Amino acid sequence: MKRGHSLSGRTLVHRGLLRPTLRLLFGVGLHGRENVPDEGAFVLAANHNSHLDVLLLFAALPARRIRDTRALAAKDYFARNRVLFRIVEFLFRPIWVDREKGGGDPIGEMRAHLDGGGGVIVFPEGTRGEPGHLASFRGGVGRVVESRPGLPVIPAFLLGPERALPRGALVPLPLWNHVFLGPPQVLSGKAEDVTRGLQEAIVALAESETANSHRRRPEKREAFVVAILGIDGSGKSTLARRLAMETSADARTCLIGDVLELFAEGAPRTAQPLLVEKLRAWVNRRAKAAKSLAFYKVPKIAELLLRDALLGEAKRWYGPDLVFMDGSPLLNMTAWSVLYREEFFDEAFCAQALGVLSGWREVTAGDPILRHFPELTAMRRLGLVPLALPDAVCFLDVDPAVSMERIRRRGEAVQVHETEEKLAKLREAYRVVIAAYEREFGRPARALGGDRDVKAVTAEGLVFLAEAQEKRRVGP
Repeated sequence: MKRGHSLSGRTLVHRGLLRPTLRLLFGVGLHGRENVPDEGAFVLAANHNSHLDVLLLFAALPARRIRDTRALAAKDYFARNRVLFRIVEFLFRPIWVDREKGGGDPIGEMRAHLDGGGGVIVFPEGTRGEPGHLASFRGGVGRVVESRPGLPVIPAFLLGPERALPRGALVPLPLWNHVFLGPPQVLSGKAEDVTRGLQEAIVALAESETANSHRRRPEKREAFVVAILGIDGSGKSTLARRLAMETSADARTCLIGDVLELFAEGAPRTAQPLLVEKLRAWVNRRAKAAKSLAFYKVPKIAELLLRDALLGEAKRWYGPDLVFMDGSPLLNMTAWSVLYREEFFDEAFCAQALGVLSGWREVTAGDPILRHFPELTAMRRLGLVPLALPDAVCFLDVDPAVSMERIRRRGEAVQVHETEEKLAKLREAYRVVIAAYEREFGRPARALGGDRDVKAVTAEGLVFLAEAQEKRRVGP
């Protein structure tokens, strides 16, 4: 009972005293608080330059997680002052690490706390470092995560406390601080692999947010999104990747396909893992394994919705200039309805469906499109719309017989919809959807002959992309 009262008082002190004081004296910008799970174990790992760091990280936690979150702290430092030691003990319930005398089992204590569903805040550098420099990480967190596969690890980057209260300073300065919490990482492998992956994630987050803080301008435009459409076996995945690689010589590009990739300066770059990407990949595998169209529909819709969410996450955390999508959730979902409601499928329907799914068109309860396609009603009620509208579309047009021959040569299991008859229907459906897309939204689309040499198709795609970007730049 005494511990329960203590923890409750601790939460009240954080919420009623520490957080308002931090905001008043320093200002605190919190970014990504939603990445902290509402319940269950997690590790939050951050760079470390100031004694303000742990206060800021606790301020970034959802209030309900203050109670069950502990921080690693240096016992040899705080034990020098008995009053300070007791204050830190009360506020953060530290897992103490004695760097001078050793003793204790902080790794074992971390594991036990995580096994109980709590959270742990760690500074993998081990001590306060030099501002602007991330020292090599120590291996303790790697050993903990290695033994607990699937444990979410949240990378954090602190910007500002190295100036507000730098190492060695006695008086803090009233300067603004920012806490950036990245998407949870699911790291695997040996301890050293986990440690290296975590350091790369924090470096990527730091570089992204530091760069954004310098280049944010009112005139900066959102990433230009290009959807590459085509039936299976058309080569759209190959084209999407080649376009992403080619354009990365002068821009930061992102590819959202079966895997998510980043490119810069003409080469692949390490992508900070996103939890939604791992979930999307798992759902995609379930869809590909379906034995009938009826069982294919639900996981495929789920995969498309997750792919749409992934687009938003990629824009947010990677800051690309260009995004290439292997398919478009909005356009794919509309075109695929031809396999389930062919009797209602025409250009007028596609225009309506695109308007509803993109949020550009309001519908009433009695609208025929909702009666013919009840999935739209369910998606609207569940808040799954609007879906992202691409800025430009490339349609890789290939004869279904050619596509089927390519599919057979892959040597993989043929999916339920990969028949010449169904691919022919999808090919025509894509043509109709793209016509509706151009007419309804006034955005550019181009059909590319996919039976030619891939270099020739890529060259034509690059020309179209330049034209489409110029159209957006100058406006209608």
